[in-house]
Amino acid sequence: MIASGSIIFYIFIIVAIAVVTALLTLFICLFVMKGKKLILLNRASYQALIDNNEKLADAERRANEANKAKSDFLSSMSHEIRTPMNTVLGMNELIRMTLANPDLSIGEKINRVVGYSADIQHSGESLLYIINDILDISKIESGKFEIRPAGYHMHKLTDDMIPLFRLSAEGKNLIFNYEVDEDLPGYIEGDSVRVRQIITNIVNNAIKYTKDGSVSLKISGKVEEETVIYDIVVSDTGIGIRKEDMGRLFDSFERVDSAETHYIEGTGLGLTIVKRLLDIMGGSVEAESEYGVGTVFTVHIPQRILSNERISEYRPETASEMSEDRRYYIAGKKILVVDDNPTNLTVAKSFLEQMRADTDTATNGRDALKLISENKYELIFLDHMMPEMSGVKVLKKIHRNPENYMVNKDTPYIVMTANALVGAKEKYVDEYGFDDYISKPFRFAELVSVMSTYIQGDRYTYDEVIGKKAGRIPGTAPVPAGMGGPPPGVKGEVGDIDKAKGLETCGDERTYHDVAEAYLEIEEENRGNLERYHKTNDWENYRIVVHALKSSSLTIGAMQFAGFSKTVEGAAAELLDEKEMEKNLGYLRGSFGSYMAAYASVCENLKKIV
Repeated sequence: MIASGSIIFYIFIIVAIAVVTALLTLFICLFVMKGKKLILLNRASYQALIDNNEKLADAERRANEANKAKSDFLSSMSHEIRTPMNTVLGMNELIRMTLANPDLSIGEKINRVVGYSADIQHSGESLLYIINDILDISKIESGKFEIRPAGYHMHKLTDDMIPLFRLSAEGKNLIFNYEVDEDLPGYIEGDSVRVRQIITNIVNNAIKYTKDGSVSLKISGKVEEETVIYDIVVSDTGIGIRKEDMGRLFDSFERVDSAETHYIEGTGLGLTIVKRLLDIMGGSVEAESEYGVGTVFTVHIPQRILSNERISEYRPETASEMSEDRRYYIAGKKILVVDDNPTNLTVAKSFLEQMRADTDTATNGRDALKLISENKYELIFLDHMMPEMSGVKVLKKIHRNPENYMVNKDTPYIVMTANALVGAKEKYVDEYGFDDYISKPFRFAELVSVMSTYIQGDRYTYDEVIGKKAGRIPGTAPVPAGMGGPPPGVKGEVGDIDKAKGLETCGDERTYHDVAEAYLEIEEENRGNLERYHKTNDWENYRIVVHALKSSSLTIGAMQFAGFSKTVEGAAAELLDEKEMEKNLGYLRGSFGSYMAAYASVCENLKKIV
């Protein structure tokens, strides 16, 4: 028999074991549950880490793509800027060599210089467009871009643009078609400069990317209460756009299909600017394209209706831009221009002389202060960056000691500067105290626009200034049919001369007369050279003569013949580059009779004028 004490002991041991077992079981259960929780937590943290890494990788990829796009853009811009700059410097050197050549006659020198200067003008304008595109996109992205609405007429706007589009298209041997719904309201309110920029960017884009076929511009639309929504459709038979590139079409610093389009001039910002401008104006743009077939851009622009006048009822006196067709004269008004750059002074003084202003100039701030203290000026232009004393310092000195410059206490001071960055105008006006701002390089119309704000001048039409000769002189010599004649749809005859256009280029009647005389003086020589080079298949020298005629014809206002010359020059250049040789050789031979007849017609009409 087991003793009761032993039984109690065994029971204690069993209970202890059970308790320990239960505790161990509980501990193990708790440990396992905690482990599962830790595993779950670790999995969640791990997934979050993966997600964050993916986001960082995506952000890095997008940043790298943006940096690459901007690097490619800057590389492209370096090329685009250097190309026209090389032309400007090269042509300037040719002008100096031509003028110093004792073997050339005065007439031949003038003709060559006029041709070189036209190339400089074209390259300078190309450079200015590039800079303006960059500045525009900078202003838009910074939110400091302004739309300036005013009354204008759609008929006047398109009249100004269509001849330029047609000439550009003809230069590439393309057909340009234009159609407008003339029942739409014509007199409207909006920013005509930006509307022009939108249409020009889209059409020029179509012409640039089209090698063969046509470019078409169609304007239709609809009226909604006091607003007309213009639907502007531009279609082409160009290279088209790949489907995968359509999403990047309006992105900044992107040029789609760059491998195929590297030879085309421009910033690649045109479509981006169009999209941003339309966003600001409450409009929109759509694109449809089939690669290798062509592209269609559709732009919707809302503008406020100012009258019931239709596009077809256009009358010049209703358009606010009528002043563009008039000369601005401030005879006897005294103007001071201060700039340390002699070239800038020459340009400004020449422009002011065309306005018949009495102009003084100074090349530094100290001389300017002396003139300002002694003479009364209607307007004073001050360059910003000048050695010793900048234009800003000149103005500060005047404001600090007004008693020394009382004679000009009410005179407007306008800064002339190459600083055209975002906020520059506000800084010069609000911070430095200038009355207004004009950015260099400026054009004649821009100078007039600024000056007319402060000086009451007289405006006369060309007819009032130079008589009734200033209109278009219809051509009389017939142009024989044959290959290389003017493309279909050309308005007027190829020998037409628009003297008003020539006067815009030359600046005044006397200069135009001198240029015209020089043009006629070498007619016989040019005809002889063209015939000889054509007969001997000397296409290099043939191209050089045609190139000179293209430039000088633009100068005298022979716009159609200049376009014809551009087409012939392009065919000769492609032939020399061994491109489509059979086609270009056939064109050059077939166009010769038409080209010579057109040249004779231009000279005949020019003789009537001079």
